Amino acid sequence: MHRHHPLQISFQPSNHDWRSVLLLACANLFLLLFPVIVHCDPYVSTWVSGPKSSLRLIAAGGGPPQGFYHAGVEIRLDPGAITYWRMPGGAGAPPVFSFEGSANAADIAVSYPAPVRIDEDGTEAFGYRDSVTFPLHVIPKDATLPVLLAVHLSYAVCAKICLPVKAEARLTLDPNQEASATSPEATALAAAEAEVPLRLTPRQRDAKVAIHRDKTAPSPTWQLSTQSEAQDLFAEAPPGWYFETRKSSRPDEFLIVAVEQPQANSQLENKIPVPVTLTLKSERQSYEFAVDLDAASTP
Repeated sequence: MHRHHPLQISFQPSNHDWRSVLLLACANLFLLLFPVIVHCDPYVSTWVSGPKSSLRLIAAGGGPPQGFYHAGVEIRLDPGAITYWRMPGGAGAPPVFSFEGSANAADIAVSYPAPVRIDEDGTEAFGYRDSVTFPLHVIPKDATLPVLLAVHLSYAVCAKICLPVKAEARLTLDPNQEASATSPEATALAAAEAEVPLRLTPRQRDAKVAIHRDKTAPSPTWQLSTQSEAQDLFAEAPPGWYFETRKSSRPDEFLIVAVEQPQANSQLENKIPVPVTLTLKSERQSYEFAVDLDAASTP
């Protein structure tokens, strides 16, 4: 069971010769031995099928005007199937990304759209239904040369039974490709980016939410109130800790309850505030922010 995972992961692939990207050029698809005409879309990879799901890479096209390429890992799920967020909740497994084999990539950062709460036979899981696109920001080492983006993804798909999936995909990001803000891939990536929570500074957090300890609750409990029309709240904590979140009976208020915590080696450890990341999901704009929660048994 997984309880905590990092907010965003940056990868620095090994240094391969950038010329290996030519192996993925469309020209290789037109070998004389195969007279059929093959369509090559420079902004998508081919679909890779797996148990109850399929995966591909997509890109917005064009060079990196902001210093990075907009790309993404798109997963389509069979009807009734789900996959998981970086913190899967009470069950499940998070996606694990590897970009080993990428060329001319200085850094690759993965973002996670805000999840939905899913009931799995009485256990709450956090993840996605139907489909999900994880945005990637790919920083090239040399912006004048193509980037070979290679992804190896391990993820879980559940529909009555849970199955592990491993998939690999590759896509060339060419600075000379024409950019189009209205292409299907650019539109899909913009929609996925809009679902990624905005990271708040402590000052921004305090202007949007208020968190207070409930001194009457038998377990360590906090009340989070917000003026926005929030749909849900998710908590991520260090290993050994687990915080349940749910709506309270009051409008625009959520409860945060510490239901699991590691065994303290000393009385002092019990009084150390726990660093927790909260994701507040809203239809218009979701937010994530860090808080320190004092989970001592007596407030």
